[in-house]
Amino acid sequence: MTGNNNDNDDVDKTRSLDDALADTFPASDPPSQTSPSAATPSTAFMAPRQTGELRIYRVIEPTQAAEPFAGSSKGGRWSPAGVPCVYASLSPATALLEYLVHLEGETPRELLLAVGMIPAESVIWELNEPSTWCTLPYRPEVQQVGATWIGARSSLALRVPSALCQGECNVLLNPTHPQFAALQLVALRPLRIDERIRT
Repeated sequence: MTGNNNDNDDVDKTRSLDDALADTFPASDPPSQTSPSAATPSTAFMAPRQTGELRIYRVIEPTQAAEPFAGSSKGGRWSPAGVPCVYASLSPATALLEYLVHLEGETPRELLLAVGMIPAESVIWELNEPSTWCTLPYRPEVQQVGATWIGARSSLALRVPSALCQGECNVLLNPTHPQFAALQLVALRPLRIDERIRT
């Protein structure tokens, strides 16, 4: 008899636990049917989700030291020629990769690492980039992403994926945005490139 009572108690406890768990999941939205967190955004840009200060980096030549984060209208992967834009990176290593891949001729003996700081909330962190974003030569539809963002002046900065290193990111800065003055130069550090990397 004692064993049967224990069995009944176990069944009752199991039912109570099942009932409690069932109450936590609405019938209309069971866990197996929830949307994945990595769903493609429905709009071109998604709002910022971070606060605080964000450090950004550029490798520059000494002649650029007076304005290390000056905008350029030459055009690039994310912006067409004629549209001013600043390209920076979220790590010193990515900044160096970006500098080297665009370098023509011999590597300068003297370089600087510019370290800047911007409010993290001034950055749009996600965009629905075209599938051709990493294609060479640069594609007009990808450059139009930056042109649209710059023209809208919806944020100071836009995070974009790096085509040189999967998982790394770069940051576009809009020099025509009212918050561009919020960009602070934190440091200009001498940078020496190991000759084993590039001769």
